[in-house]
Amino acid sequence: MYYEIAGLKVSMNPKHQPLIDQVIPYQVQYIPKIIDCAIPQGEAAISRYQKKKPELSLGEAEYLLYGVYFYDALLEHQGIFLHASCIVYDGFAYLFSAPCGTGKSTHTSLWRKIFPTSFILNDDKPAIRYQEGKLFAYGTPFSGKTNQNVNTKVPIAGIAFIKRGLENSIRKLLAKETLVLFLEQTLQPYHEQRLDQMTVLLEIIIANIPIYELTCNMEDEAALTAYQAMKPKF
Repeated sequence: MYYEIAGLKVSMNPKHQPLIDQVIPYQVQYIPKIIDCAIPQGEAAISRYQKKKPELSLGEAEYLLYGVYFYDALLEHQGIFLHASCIVYDGFAYLFSAPCGTGKSTHTSLWRKIFPTSFILNDDKPAIRYQEGKLFAYGTPFSGKTNQNVNTKVPIAGIAFIKRGLENSIRKLLAKETLVLFLEQTLQPYHEQRLDQMTVLLEIIIANIPIYELTCNMEDEAALTAYQAMKPKF
């Protein structure tokens, strides 16, 4: 079967949940002339991957393994995964990244409450791609346990790395502060060529997208603090 994910044409044939359901919105009803990402088929590869990580079910192993295959192709096409919850409001994407358990999804749920027309583009691994001189966020089926994702692309207004705190504050980060934060919240490629491609793309992102440190609590004011600082200034 064929899919379009983050603008890439993908061939794959998932056999297990949750991926079977999560890829449905990305399926296309035609045979692409060019395949950007051909994910190998077969239960053997999934079983081998699961044996390395016995805590996973077959479905979880498939989900993670197929995500790794896709990420390799994404890097080749000036794209990257960021471990983040991405929300869209007024036509722009806002990405909130942090280690698991910090409160990314809780924070974007405050946006959904305060800004009813906003929606979650992806709640775990949105793709960021550099296309025609602009940076876009894409929904992907690799959206974590919540299965919140939308198959569309949106220009990025800003990225914030979240810290928990009693008070709400936000500051723009210097370029030299951001690289380590990105590397902590994205997948690390094994091959030197892909690592070089990731490094070049991160430099583009850091140079062209406002990046912030958001210290926040879990009250409504946290979303307002973030939005007022991160919204585009025309």
